[in-house]
Amino acid sequence: MTAKCRVLFFGEAVTLAHVARPHCLARALDKQVFEVHFACDKRFGFLRDDEQIRYWDIRSKTVEKFLNAVETGKALYNKHELIDYTNEDCELIRKVQPDLVVGDFRHSLSISTRLAQTPYVALINAYWSPYNADRALPVPEVRGVNLNGIPFMSRLMPTLSKAIFAFQGRALNGARRHFGLEPFATCRDGWTFGDHVVYYDAYDLIPLDRLPRNHHYIGPVSWSPSIALPEWWDALDADRKTAYVSLGSSGNVGLVDAIIDALLAEGVQVLLSSGGRFGHDPRDNVFVAAYLPGEAAARRADLVICNGGSPTAYQSLSQAAPVIGIPSNMDQLLAMRYIERFGAGVTLRAAQIRAGLLSTTVRRMLGDDGYRNRALKLSRLFAQTDPYQEFSALLRRLTGLAHA
Repeated sequence: MTAKCRVLFFGEAVTLAHVARPHCLARALDKQVFEVHFACDKRFGFLRDDEQIRYWDIRSKTVEKFLNAVETGKALYNKHELIDYTNEDCELIRKVQPDLVVGDFRHSLSISTRLAQTPYVALINAYWSPYNADRALPVPEVRGVNLNGIPFMSRLMPTLSKAIFAFQGRALNGARRHFGLEPFATCRDGWTFGDHVVYYDAYDLIPLDRLPRNHHYIGPVSWSPSIALPEWWDALDADRKTAYVSLGSSGNVGLVDAIIDALLAEGVQVLLSSGGRFGHDPRDNVFVAAYLPGEAAARRADLVICNGGSPTAYQSLSQAAPVIGIPSNMDQLLAMRYIERFGAGVTLRAAQIRAGLLSTTVRRMLGDDGYRNRALKLSRLFAQTDPYQEFSALLRRLTGLAHA
């Protein structure tokens, strides 16, 4: 009997997505072929629902500290945090002795897997790739400062982007030097470092040409809680336009009231997922739950309003629902850049929501079949690839189990 391939996954628990996406991939692996281990901070322990996976506790920066860094333009990590991460990674790799390590946003794995001499597969979105021809970042969202409202800011972004990438890569390079490794040229090289790099995207949405053979698209990976539809589901008005609103674990929940007011003003009924982050007083045509099954909610909706991040946005587009993204960080801005270019969504900044621009955007999108048609086209493109089969086949090839 062929020995199982031992795979150790790491999820960086600074947002739900960086744990939920790799966990979806881990769960889908054939446990007759793979011995699966999964490491993440216990704050997302509710995901640990597969008895065939061995779970391990590791520490991650708190969500609050991480989001504060994101929203104020600070470095995501400092050198000492990444050194501590690396030491913890190495200790767990020694315990588990995996044949392969898989990581989502755990930047220290670019160090620890080299020290442990263990093959590493990095999971990330294609817009962060160093092979992306778009070198200029969107104008960032910074808490308390409307940079997007400054007329010349977009013209400065090609120059500022280089400075941002250098600034964000400094801590990782400092940690690499601490362990005797060469620094990366840019933070994009560091964040997408791996023996193999896997993109959670469709090529047609984010095309990257001239990729090395060790870079792979597998398509969107979406997580949805395994819960029943809420009791109020059957009370929804089938003849009324519907919006599904979910700002996830990192969206600006301070905008929720303004979003709901705008939707109700346009005669739209609202399916609102709070994610357990806020309470909401009962209102007519507003249906609230802490969590909703995302695919079902997007399928029921004519429009989805989210933080613009790829997990919820791609999930919505897979159900042919166009997206209004309200980003609060660069990852979300980048995801919406490509969705907007494809014609399947619109980006609105927090300042634009506060200025009352959501109503006109909702009216335009619901009145223009082009958005729905482009979202439908994306849903069909997404359906052409099964990310779980693609990922499993990749691991089989990498570990010599292609015919197991």
